Amino acid sequence: MADQSGSAGGATGTQAPGGPGYGVQPSAGYGIPGGAPLPSGKATASMVLGIVGLVLIPIIPPIIALCLGISAQRMADRGEGGGRGMATAGMVMGIIGIAFAALGVIVATTQALSVA
Repeated sequence: MADQSGSAGGATGTQAPGGPGYGVQPSAGYGIPGGAPLPSGKATASMVLGIVGLVLIPIIPPIIALCLGISAQRMADRGEGGGRGMATAGMVMGIIGIAFAALGVIVATTQALSVA
């Protein structure tokens, strides 16, 4: 008795289309392409302290944000961690926070001297 493959006794040694050995290779999965490193804690802390320095306390947090941002960028450049963008954002907000704090000190000092 002949089956659809044209050989008597079944299709020995061949596989049906779509069976094992045929078809699409499994995908590599979803996620970060190339296995990019996750942001380092320094980069995250730099960005958070930069935001806190701009919104709440304009004296100490921007200085710390700037220092942590520089350190996190150097780590990212060496390949020890990711988060270069977060570190840059923390640095920029730290610089802006320091400038606002310096401007506030200058304005307060000028007003204090003009009153006396």
